[in-house]
Amino acid sequence: MPATTAVVSLFNPTEGVLDNAATLLAQVDRVVVVDDGSTQAPTRILAELEAMGCTAVRLNENSGIAAALNAGICEALAATPKPDFILTMDQDSLLQDGYVQALVDAAAAARVSGVRVGMVAPGSIRGLPVRRGPVLHGVQLGGEPIQSGLLVPVPVIEQIGLFKDSLFIDGVDSEYFLRCRSHGLSTVLAAGASLDHALGTQTAARVLGRTVAIGGRPLQVRTAAAWRYYYIFRNRVLVARQYGRKYPLWALKGLLSDYRHLAIVSLLAPGRLTRLKNAAAGVADGLRGVSGRRPHS
Repeated sequence: MPATTAVVSLFNPTEGVLDNAATLLAQVDRVVVVDDGSTQAPTRILAELEAMGCTAVRLNENSGIAAALNAGICEALAATPKPDFILTMDQDSLLQDGYVQALVDAAAAARVSGVRVGMVAPGSIRGLPVRRGPVLHGVQLGGEPIQSGLLVPVPVIEQIGLFKDSLFIDGVDSEYFLRCRSHGLSTVLAAGASLDHALGTQTAARVLGRTVAIGGRPLQVRTAAAWRYYYIFRNRVLVARQYGRKYPLWALKGLLSDYRHLAIVSLLAPGRLTRLKNAAAGVADGLRGVSGRRPHS
């Protein structure tokens, strides 16, 4: 089996990352964990991860998901010999048995079929629809994937570069997907791979102080943390400015999806004013070309 190194970004990690790391260690050759400037003293958990066999990298300040992943990738590529693949992971994602093997097999099958592989994504993610593209030479291509659980061949990283750390968080996976497409590289889906990934927070829907119910059951809406809406909307604008002319349909669908989500959560979820202010500030900064960490966040 080709050598695979998993890179996991951490921020204020809890005990749960130990179980996730154990699952990773059983499926890959090496695990690099990167603490992204945690504010809640991660020393003990990092020490336990190292005792399990992980390599720990510590960033002095919170630099964002892309910078954390890049630090881990650079650590992985400094090894001799270098791995064949990098698997990017969030700290709260859990792999099913055989996950990595399924992704590696999908990459190999795609190459045999003449598909230029940019990255391989799982065929299913708990609680989240997987975007599918066309079938090419018998290979199921994927649409825009999420970053966690993504397998990237090392030659691709060497060809097109690392993740764009100026985005800080949100849109990092979108930009890399479009960069791969710009280089003629495809996203491949591994049908047999399943990822357990937490995305956002489920909140009871409320309108005018009353809980909304459908069929007698309270309606739940999924929201991100209020501060995230700044980056979601700013980075959508930044990435659309970079790639929108080449991929106008992607830009249009993404913008409509974000505004549809914002409208729904503004109607049904508490914290709407803060969320709207953050989204508006993000759009304004995106139009001005502002990137990096939000100065006062």
